[in-house]
Amino acid sequence: MIHPLAAFSMPILMLLSPTFTSTTNVSAFATKCSSVYSSNKIQRTETATLFSATSPIQEEIRYISGRRALILHPPRSSASSYPPLVILGGMAQSIASWEFHMQQLCSSRSVMMYEALGQGPPPPLNIRSDMTLEQYFSDVTLDRQGRDFWDVINEAFFHPDSYYYQNFVQDGVGMNKQVDVAGFSFGGRVAMAAATIQPLRIRRLHLTGVGADRDEYANVILSSWKDILGVNSDKSAKESNRIRAFAWAIILSTYSEQFLSRAGAKRVQLWVDGVCQYNTVEGLKAILIQTHGTHTDNLDNGKQAMDDMWTPASMAQRIRSNECVESCRILVGSEDRISSIAQSKRLAQLLGLQQNNSTQDEERVNLRVVDGCGHAVPMEAKNMWREDVLTFFEE
Repeated sequence: MIHPLAAFSMPILMLLSPTFTSTTNVSAFATKCSSVYSSNKIQRTETATLFSATSPIQEEIRYISGRRALILHPPRSSASSYPPLVILGGMAQSIASWEFHMQQLCSSRSVMMYEALGQGPPPPLNIRSDMTLEQYFSDVTLDRQGRDFWDVINEAFFHPDSYYYQNFVQDGVGMNKQVDVAGFSFGGRVAMAAATIQPLRIRRLHLTGVGADRDEYANVILSSWKDILGVNSDKSAKESNRIRAFAWAIILSTYSEQFLSRAGAKRVQLWVDGVCQYNTVEGLKAILIQTHGTHTDNLDNGKQAMDDMWTPASMAQRIRSNECVESCRILVGSEDRISSIAQSKRLAQLLGLQQNNSTQDEERVNLRVVDGCGHAVPMEAKNMWREDVLTFFEE
């Protein structure tokens, strides 16, 4: 599920200097923000890059509340009153998977993509307080991920020293501390968990590749991933071999046959290399054990009960009954073998959309099937997905 273009070269945003390069107001802000401030016990220096007067402003990739994040802001001249947009990616995705989407999404609003706990490269020792990776990933449940989400949001956008707060929260705009969220696959489950934890702070929720449950074929795929990563095995294996095998399995399972055929073997090999470069076995294994389904792998009864509470179906019922979001949209590929059309329709029903239901419910949740795509709709149909996201959040 790594973005195809990220495998060919170093993403262009990461090649640019993480400092301001313009004059007057921007330089003044750079001087003001050059001092280190503390938030949630994490020390860091905030900087940003202005590419031109009409291009996005990029903050450096850094750890925000312990999560690695990239934030882009629109030029002040084109900023709208829309809340920030947060992108949450699939299980084996990283910031590099989504950079090609972000500049197009931030034309009129701030956009952030961050790596949830268990995703991304190994965190530095100071971030994980010298813990081993196994210790650091001991709790990656959706309950924890949902709480982490709001820690990241509050620091990134609503801390008084943040760039967004100082430049866009004015005249009461943004004081409700709302955000819009587009979540793909595992990221959609994290977004749903966040919505249940702090109702009404997510204004609109866009979900791709998320079903109420898994069909049996998807369970077979999931079982293969767990076996490859050694979830149920005590046998020793080189971690590099495990993550490479897992990378092949997840790519072959999540993209459509037509898309992979067009890409070709050499290109797919580069994507496998990218998954290996930007992920850890420990993090991926923890996510599989603690957030996917109601299986009992290495879980005691207490964790099992909590897992049931955080299934998409259970979260959808709470989101609807508590009116946690203003509206919701679901996309699913016609060839998705992980979250089937049937399960996406069931999720839509649980969230409030049913055949011949009230107009109000139909406005709150809607569903679109994307022809010819597998699970990874944002990567297979990138232009359509971007247009759908922007239309939904701005209509």
